Amino acid sequence: MEDSWKKVLDLGVGLMSYSRERLSEAAKQWAEEKRMTPQQTRDFVHEMIERGEQGRIELQNAVQDNVQKALTKLGVREDQEGIRAELASLRQLIERLDSRVQQLEAKLSGNAGTETSTAADQLEQVD
Repeated sequence: MEDSWKKVLDLGVGLMSYSRERLSEAAKQWAEEKRMTPQQTRDFVHEMIERGEQGRIELQNAVQDNVQKALTKLGVREDQEGIRAELASLRQLIERLDSRVQQLEAKLSGNAGTETSTAADQLEQVD
């Protein structure tokens, strides 16, 4: 899906680049035919390039908005700070659980004989 959006964006940028080239050619032709003065030609080309750039920015924003909407529909989060905070919280939980497992393992290894028999006794009581 991301590849499709890139292709659409590339197409839009390509069309704008093509338009810029065609505009420059037309402006040169108008200047040669004396329809516009050289200054008018430069101003016109500059204005059209600015409009093209604005159009590119608008296209890029529209594509980004559509990608965001698609990601939201798919349940993909882009909230980087939220993801980082959640990841940090999960790391702390893992550290606490790891510490607790180590404590329990140490306790079991220190009381292996008595706790094993107690566990076995408990199992026999259940049967």
